[in-house]
Amino acid sequence: MMDPTHANAPPAPDDIARLTRAMRELHRLIGTQVLRGMQGGLQDHDLTFAQMTALHGLRAGAPLTVSALAAHARLSLPATSHLVERLVRRGLAERRENPDNRREKLVAPTAAGLAVVSRMDAQFVGAYAAAFQPVRPPVLRAAADAVQALIDDITPSHAQETP
Repeated sequence: MMDPTHANAPPAPDDIARLTRAMRELHRLIGTQVLRGMQGGLQDHDLTFAQMTALHGLRAGAPLTVSALAAHARLSLPATSHLVERLVRRGLAERRENPDNRREKLVAPTAAGLAVVSRMDAQFVGAYAAAFQPVRPPVLRAAADAVQALIDDITPSHAQETP
């Protein structure tokens, strides 16, 4: 039988359950502040949740076709087209013809759209920073190392990009 502590061993269901419970509890402790910040950001910028999801998707992968954005936002193509039109009218996104397929439109965030997403990210991070303020430095360091290890295992290419 394989040693469960071996680096290449599959995770034990109990280990996954334990981490999931811990993450659920962390979310319970911080979720209210994070969601309050998100709600405030959406209201401040007069955005729907779908529009914010689209802006995050555009930031991550722009330019995207309207079809790819619809899949990312889990919206119908007509709903996504309408959403894109509203973002374009507000100056948060731009739409242009796809040079590889003139029937398709490519969508990308504008500088104003990226600024909105960045401000919301700052609110989100601020909620975590406030919650972690009373935590002892050795615990913070251990938690940061553990979370980074999770990130590295979930996205192995991330380890190569991190300085």
